[in-house]
Amino acid sequence: MNMSQDKFKENEIPYKQLELIGISKKDILSLNKENLEALFAGKRTHLLPIKGVDDKGEEFAFKAKISLYHKENGQVGINIHPIRPEINNEYDLKEKELHKLRNGELVTKTLQGEKFVIQLDKETNELLKARSKDISIPNIIKDVSLSNAEKDALRQGKEVFLGKEKDLVVQLDLNNPRGIAFKEDVLKKQAIEYDRINPHIRGTIQSDRNNNEYSDYLKNKEKVSVNDDLKISKKNNIKL
Repeated sequence: MNMSQDKFKENEIPYKQLELIGISKKDILSLNKENLEALFAGKRTHLLPIKGVDDKGEEFAFKAKISLYHKENGQVGINIHPIRPEINNEYDLKEKELHKLRNGELVTKTLQGEKFVIQLDKETNELLKARSKDISIPNIIKDVSLSNAEKDALRQGKEVFLGKEKDLVVQLDLNNPRGIAFKEDVLKKQAIEYDRINPHIRGTIQSDRNNNEYSDYLKNKEKVSVNDDLKISKKNNIKL
């Protein structure tokens, strides 16, 4: 799965638009390797501080993930992924499916006649989706050859145990710039979920680096507008 292939070049980044939300060129170039690779690949960064002044002259500040996209005119725009107070069920998912997503599982869903894999970003409450037939799985992962059955299982969002000892666990991960999560990542996600559900004993198991964001987004209820074209709501992404 070649998830790190660059779709954008550094000279294509719309710095003037980023300055509207308080992100400078220096801020972008100072991002760590994982964030830069995600940005140039058209994926989402980690949560970043967003700040500025809206069209009414009022200051705003919050955290969001950002990604780049190509506009119809060929120019590069910015997609802002704010923290939502709740899941926007835009795909008409059943409660059972939503429950799976909240528990860190992936869900397969047929939308307009095509199969998609859907995953929840628990940091932002955004639903991520990928068309199953477009998911490219490599023939070899960490020196282990994959069978067609194992590739199909990954495309369906299932955990796959690889190697002679079956000690290498891999799974599709739409939250990960690499596109897949390895055993240590899967275990870390389970620990993070345990912390989230059991806040009274947080710290006995590895905590999420952005754990405080769950508290932050509950406090961030206001709708912020930067200008007529950029409006940040509790449900939708914003495109610049």
